Amino acid sequence: MSEGLEAHWKSHVAEYFPQCPLCGSKSLEYDVEYGSTQDYIYCISCDAKWEIDWKGEDFEIEYIILLEVRDLGKYSDLIKEKRSPEFWHKMMSDTKEQVPVVKAETVRKVRCEYCGTFYNETLDACPYCGGRTTHNPVLQGL
Repeated sequence: MSEGLEAHWKSHVAEYFPQCPLCGSKSLEYDVEYGSTQDYIYCISCDAKWEIDWKGEDFEIEYIILLEVRDLGKYSDLIKEKRSPEFWHKMMSDTKEQVPVVKAETVRKVRCEYCGTFYNETLDACPYCGGRTTHNPVLQGL
């Protein structure tokens, strides 16, 4: 696939998610590939992860599901619920608490060999599916 087409899809997703609707941070990563059946949005600040579901031949965003977040108690009613892109966009404008911009230590993410989820490279197993890490040089000496 051309890099231009993939950049178009990422910018399409970024229109709905210019910042995290939960914490207001603009530290987002987009794991979006044209034709992929599972695309994700990650907030580096609050460890939120959303799955994007597409519809139709034009691949419009049908709904976005919040899969995980650090402060589960605060957002438990949103976990694994199908919500429209407009719902998340409105929530962004309603976000009162903005996260201050703080230069944080970079955390490298690795992709799980079993389910494809990105997670912190220092973990020895995927927090989503439990798959054990086999390729992480950080953990090989443990």
